[in-house]
Amino acid sequence: MSDALNASRVLRSRLAKLRPVGMAFGLALVVWLFLKQQSLAQLFAGIALFLLGMRYLEDGFRAFTGGALERWLAASTDRLWKSLTFGTVTTALVQSSSLVTLLSIAFLSAGLISLTAGIGIVFGANLGTTTGAWLIALVGLKVDLAQVGMPLLVLGVLFERNSAARWRGTGQVLLGIGLLFLGIDLMKLGFDGMQQIFDLSAYSVDGWQGVLVYALLGIVATVLMQSSHATLMITLAALASGQLEYTNALAMAVGANLGTTVTAVIAALGANNAGRQLAVAHILFNLLTGAVALSVLPLLAQVVDTLSGWLSIAADSYTLKLAFFHTLFNVLGLALMLPLVPLLVRLLNRWLPPPSEPAKDELADMPRSHALYLDGAARLHAQSAVRVLQQELGHLASTSRRVIASALYLPTGFSQDMVQGLNLAQPLPVPPLAEREDADALYHQHIKGIYADIVDFIGHLDCELLPEQQQALMDVNLAARDLVEAVKAAKHLQTNLRKHVESPRQAMRDGYRQLREQGMLLLSDQARREADSLSGAADLQRSADYLDQEQLFRSQFEQRLQQQLRSGELDGWQVTSLLNDLHYLLEISSNLRAAHDMIYTRAALTDAA
Repeated sequence: MSDALNASRVLRSRLAKLRPVGMAFGLALVVWLFLKQQSLAQLFAGIALFLLGMRYLEDGFRAFTGGALERWLAASTDRLWKSLTFGTVTTALVQSSSLVTLLSIAFLSAGLISLTAGIGIVFGANLGTTTGAWLIALVGLKVDLAQVGMPLLVLGVLFERNSAARWRGTGQVLLGIGLLFLGIDLMKLGFDGMQQIFDLSAYSVDGWQGVLVYALLGIVATVLMQSSHATLMITLAALASGQLEYTNALAMAVGANLGTTVTAVIAALGANNAGRQLAVAHILFNLLTGAVALSVLPLLAQVVDTLSGWLSIAADSYTLKLAFFHTLFNVLGLALMLPLVPLLVRLLNRWLPPPSEPAKDELADMPRSHALYLDGAARLHAQSAVRVLQQELGHLASTSRRVIASALYLPTGFSQDMVQGLNLAQPLPVPPLAEREDADALYHQHIKGIYADIVDFIGHLDCELLPEQQQALMDVNLAARDLVEAVKAAKHLQTNLRKHVESPRQAMRDGYRQLREQGMLLLSDQARREADSLSGAADLQRSADYLDQEQLFRSQFEQRLQQQLRSGELDGWQVTSLLNDLHYLLEISSNLRAAHDMIYTRAALTDAA
């Protein structure tokens, strides 16, 4: 995952260097178009408004993805056919398969849906895109959409200025629809006026060469605009104005579908393996569907002609026939891919296994640690962001326990058998000097990187949060800070432990042995509480039982130090060192327990609510 993230950062930095040149060229082109070629200016202005409308539409629908969406997800994705329906209906509503694909990657990365459900949603999203072509072919090219769009823009601006998230989201949706309508109208005018400049139909290419050329043109247009809807709109407008031949338009529609795979590739660069699994499934679906559609394009065109006749669609209604073709080859893709979903899930889990934590006995041999579950896709949706943060907090907690164990010269794996086998009458083994880990180095190698990723992820969240989601983010932040403070306390404790664990004074060796034994009890109790997944009340009771034992240990430890001070076994300097390190151990305990309550107990109560 780190390699992919580094590659994406390098790509973004290189693109950032080229951005000023591209902006200067684009500005010069716009000025030339508006001064010299009004029809082309109208066409490109229409495309710009269409893309801007898509962005407003996507932002507006994100405002409604609060807790209701998670409940709908749970009820709508427990079967493959339900996931397929969910993807189709959602894409038909938001008119953006890219948004649905990105949200699906975020949901899968966060563990909100299964891989099978995610695949169903993405496959359904491809079918849902066909509704846009039908709407444009049936209504958009026959009605003056500018007259409809202008009042929507006025209402959208009024609603969008409201501070409430729902009203602002409604305003953005209305603005998006209004801009889409204006964009479609300008594109129609642009293509109509282009006939006075040159005739695109003169450049039509027949045969398989034309299929490949216009499919490539559809791919390039979709990649540049990052919207297959925009490419289809251009194709339909050009077809309606006679600027594009029907067979070339069919190939361009297939190319538009193939071009959407770039969105999945970009999303996969910043996602974890779970998100990449879905991105690969999306790419495979589009590549297979596109390849089959292009290979049998003449046959599909004949099928469309036959079915259009049955449905009383006129032979020269090329825009309707294109919409029909777009639906037909997506249905063909579903018929090919749906039986292969179980096999695809098995292969994806083998090729891209879900993220797993490192082996407990290889902590120091690892490169610098980073977050396992956080990715850019999860930032698109509030609940996805909260879920992956909670997962990452669990990763930070387990890593922190292993670092603390290394700081106390303890084994990094804990089990009930180890605790039961602990013989307090015998010295706890001390690892050889060569095998002792430096707590400060482990902190910088493992803890700081994960914590920095969590802070960065929270700091860059840009989505509407419900009050309970805001509270969950605060809990994550506080729990992560508690874990970091626990590790820092272990660093301080190791400073004296390193000096005195093999002290010539028996009382000093015994004191630090007892602190290490208590540390083992603490860490094993934390690991056991996490593994057992008890209910909130049972977990709190176990925590209270440990606290009773810890208070007893503290009392006995302090009394023993007083006796050793009076008997001369220890001097005041040595006693204060042990008391300070007892305080650090209690601080570790307090921070670990506070973090555990934030991660598990409160999360369990929230889920129950």
